[in-house]
Amino acid sequence: MEFLWNLASFVVALGILVTIHEYGHFWVARKLGVKVLTFSIGFGKPILQKIGKDGVRYVIAAIPLGGFVKMLDERDSEQTISEQDQSRAFNRQSVWARMAIVLAGPVANFLLAIFLYWLMFVIGIKGLVPQIGSVPETSIAYQAGLKKEDVISLVDGEPVIVMQDVTKAIAQRLGEKSEIVLSVTRVGEPTLQKIFLDISTWQVDDSEPELLKSLGIYHPLETLEAIIGSLTADGAAEIAGLQIQDKIIKIDGKVINQWQDMREIIASKPNQRVLFEVDRNGELMPIFVVIGSANEKDKQIGVIGIGNTQIDVSNYLITRQAGMLEAFGLAIDEMVKMVVLSTKLFLKLISGEISTKSLSGPISIAEGAGSTASIGLVYFISFLAMISVNLGFINLLPVPMLDGGHLLYFVIEAIKGKPLSEKVQEFGLQIGMMLVFALMALAIFNDISRNF
Repeated sequence: MEFLWNLASFVVALGILVTIHEYGHFWVARKLGVKVLTFSIGFGKPILQKIGKDGVRYVIAAIPLGGFVKMLDERDSEQTISEQDQSRAFNRQSVWARMAIVLAGPVANFLLAIFLYWLMFVIGIKGLVPQIGSVPETSIAYQAGLKKEDVISLVDGEPVIVMQDVTKAIAQRLGEKSEIVLSVTRVGEPTLQKIFLDISTWQVDDSEPELLKSLGIYHPLETLEAIIGSLTADGAAEIAGLQIQDKIIKIDGKVINQWQDMREIIASKPNQRVLFEVDRNGELMPIFVVIGSANEKDKQIGVIGIGNTQIDVSNYLITRQAGMLEAFGLAIDEMVKMVVLSTKLFLKLISGEISTKSLSGPISIAEGAGSTASIGLVYFISFLAMISVNLGFINLLPVPMLDGGHLLYFVIEAIKGKPLSEKVQEFGLQIGMMLVFALMALAIFNDISRNF
């Protein structure tokens, strides 16, 4: 069931991103007078197709891993071009017009990301307060002097609001052999304390793939066990037979490592019958619970009527929300930060500063789409915005076969005053295809290694 949910979420996410990307090419091409023949979402055999009133063939194809816009082009031997349509051929346009058409796809993804981030901030999204829980004694964070209950305010001088901001800021330093400077608010100290994390020996790998945990940075909720501290009278948990001090081990087969994991899964399953596996005095017991429901911001979430006496979870959550105008500025800032992060990580990947094992493929994207969609719409929107930025960035890379490769050819043409020979362009395309397919294969291999 989880696989099907992840697959469906992946197809929806990719469908949205590809449609917007290709529409960017389509819209600009039409505006510049180029005749568009086909607008396809997906590759391979058409599942649905229709000839529009504008003469364009609109297609949804069987393989949902991309799309294309086919334009009139005299270089295509399969096309028969009438004399009156010659001026509408893509190859007949000025180099600047062709550059604009190619650039339009990635730009459309960046604009989509801004819209999605704007929507996220207008709706409001909950994040974790960047507070420190336990700090393992063998960790880099412990050696640097980070302490339990410290609250991170700045990373390398840049302000952070939620734990996700900390992750993004630290991710930029992957592969470096220097120090990360954290400025923290500490109980009993009147001023910010500076913590210098020595990352010269820092490793993020399969043994500890999570960025912050690899440094020894844990949030209080990440060390909080899923132990029932209280029960609501006649609540779903009490009716099912759950008891105080029961430790939740699994929900529908999914391992529960901490309270927040359990909370998110329950919230995503209103009115569903779910199998809980609990540890009661050392004995593993299966208990079926019919999860109840409650309204939260006009949305139904799952509840079972349990509490945690270890800690008040609400004290560690912060909602980021803004008005329509303010949200626009925040959205642009978020998009730019993601572009900067993507650029830095890519350059470090090329230079060998970070391992190719960090590459993720369609399985990881599907899992991310599925998990965020399960938590709630606003989290799915946030995930979609991040992937949209990455899709736009990747397509701008100067690799033949990608938009950036075509753009590179056109820049050379603008400088030389004439296009590269067909032979050179074809050779570049073959090299580009090999590079892209090799990266895809590596990313899929990494996915399989992590999950199986």
